[in-house]
Amino acid sequence: MNSSSVHEANKLMQYISDAVGSIRDPQELFRTVIDKLRLVFEFDSAAILTFDKEGRYSNLFFEMLRFQLPETLGRKKRLIAGSWIEPHLGDVSVSVLSIEDALELYPADVPLPQILYDLGMRQVVLSPLRTGGKVLGFLCFVSKEEKKWSESEKELLATLSSPTAVAVSNALAYEELRQREAQTAMQLAVNNALLTIKDRNRMLLAVCDQIDKLVPCTFLGIRVMGEDGNYRIFDSFMRDSGGGFVSVSPIEMFDVDDIEEIARESFSLIFNPGCFCGESFLHLCGEYRILALVKEKFGICSLLTVPLWDTPGSRAGLIISHTSSSFEEQDQATVSLIVPQLSLALQNYLAFEEIDELRRKLEGERTCLIEEIKAAHNFEEIIGSSASLSTVLRRVSQVAPTDATVLIQGETGTGKELFARALHNLSGRNKRALIKINCATLPAPLIESELFGHEKGSFTGATERRIGKFELAEGGTIFLDEIGELPLELQAKLLRVLQERELERLGGKQVIKVDVRVIAATNRDLAQEVAEGRFREDLFFRLNVFPLAIPPLSERREDIAMLAAHFAAKFSKEFGKPLRSFRESDMNRLVGRQWKGNIRELAHLIEQAVIVSDGATLDFSTILSSSASLSEHPAAGSTRTMLDFEHEVTVMERELILDALSRSKGRVSGIGGAAEQLVMHPKTLYSRIEKLGLSKRYGQG
Repeated sequence: MNSSSVHEANKLMQYISDAVGSIRDPQELFRTVIDKLRLVFEFDSAAILTFDKEGRYSNLFFEMLRFQLPETLGRKKRLIAGSWIEPHLGDVSVSVLSIEDALELYPADVPLPQILYDLGMRQVVLSPLRTGGKVLGFLCFVSKEEKKWSESEKELLATLSSPTAVAVSNALAYEELRQREAQTAMQLAVNNALLTIKDRNRMLLAVCDQIDKLVPCTFLGIRVMGEDGNYRIFDSFMRDSGGGFVSVSPIEMFDVDDIEEIARESFSLIFNPGCFCGESFLHLCGEYRILALVKEKFGICSLLTVPLWDTPGSRAGLIISHTSSSFEEQDQATVSLIVPQLSLALQNYLAFEEIDELRRKLEGERTCLIEEIKAAHNFEEIIGSSASLSTVLRRVSQVAPTDATVLIQGETGTGKELFARALHNLSGRNKRALIKINCATLPAPLIESELFGHEKGSFTGATERRIGKFELAEGGTIFLDEIGELPLELQAKLLRVLQERELERLGGKQVIKVDVRVIAATNRDLAQEVAEGRFREDLFFRLNVFPLAIPPLSERREDIAMLAAHFAAKFSKEFGKPLRSFRESDMNRLVGRQWKGNIRELAHLIEQAVIVSDGATLDFSTILSSSASLSEHPAAGSTRTMLDFEHEVTVMERELILDALSRSKGRVSGIGGAAEQLVMHPKTLYSRIEKLGLSKRYGQG
């Protein structure tokens, strides 16, 4: 190298050094450096390759190429081991390589030499970029012609590479600092979202946006599976046309029948952490049907998986995918930075969800208990000693300790709920709640939500999750009153619960196991309802495991006096009234009535008497006569039969005799006796009293 060349080299060295110190933008700096080097050396294109800290990968850090590299090559990191640059890692001086020679030395799976050769390139010059005793990478010249390089030219290029190495080192340090700052900013933004946004969906959308800033992606999924093998969280977010992320469901994404099973199969993906693209991604598509689906439908071609936690109670992970870019280990390291925060937030969310669900259950049980206590005021205990009642109670004691489903059948007002409560209290489930739902009092659209619960947003007005009555009754008993009123479409869902002991909330996908004893009640003839197509036969057989027929009050006349006395004491205490006795004539009228409303009607009648009475005894004078038309006569407009007429005559005869006996204080014959009042022969009256069952109540005169 002559003195003129040395002088030019020194000027160029000074220029590059000045550029390194003054130009802040790395791209502008290296473009300037390459332009100046082109004044001294002959080459067509130039590039800067850098190595990672471990020296495992090379990366295209900067390029000024006069040809287009394939997209599959691009700036992707490539393994150094086995590559065409591996033999030159230890070079201390400039190396001049023949591309044609490289084709003979390296197989087809090392694509760069072949790509360069096909583009018309024939020579590559590598100048080590060394600083602090460490090689950062290579300054590369690519030429169409093979040129002979002199030792002085190599020496000059090596000299000029020194300030370039400093610039690369500074740029790498700056890039690392910028990346760390961006990661810190992401961590802070994610932490802020996790702390301030209470809604899980909005919180995770914010997390998606922050991850996307450093690790651009098309799809992000959060998966949490419980120890029962069912997903507790299966949240999916996809980039929309506006560039942001939206929540999507697997059912919306894929039009396949068994998507839930496919999703469950994919869970093991998150415990295979790593970056998958190319052949490795295609291999996973062969193992997991869900990946094959997203590849086919959305063009997903790369995958990044990061575990969140793995505990005895649950396992969780994060799945990220992209339609074009390939993920790298650095991307996985970046996402892993937020794993502790995200895991803690999700675990807290699940814990709060469990606490909230338990609170709802407890509130529901409390509400049901209050209702049960209120209802208990109507029938504090089963009153009576009749043979028909004793038969029923014996059956109650037989079936109560079991978990058998019981179908209580009886007329309105016979106290079916009271028997349901007795079955529960005598069972091993009596420490848990007895939950009641009346299938006749709720509109059909609300019954399903009441029975099985619903998820937030499952229908208009569903502003929060609701726990259904079956879940509230967990470990206890559910009493389905008026089961004959249940709509046909819900009968199938109830049948599933009875058969499988599992349910799904309205709008939910999670299968919930339930341990509940079922007691149903109806005043309908369900066998007849089945015959007429209004009730499912299979559900009837499921419910009718142990039938319990409650006798009407007309078959328990021996119990009426005890029941009447019980209600009189109950309502007197409730209304702050003195306890008044029954006149014998009134009691006989009560015993002789046809109680169409059964015990409920009796209770209401006694309640009225307690309210209106002022004397020493209960006053039924207006109550019995006004209520007789309701309980003893056919409804207006209905067809009357001879039996109806005979019944009315018997009722009128009974009331006339009882009134006369009341006025005569029980005397039948003699002056002022009932026979005299009724203008009857005493023997005829005795005969009528005997026939009406009144002789045991009143003397012989």
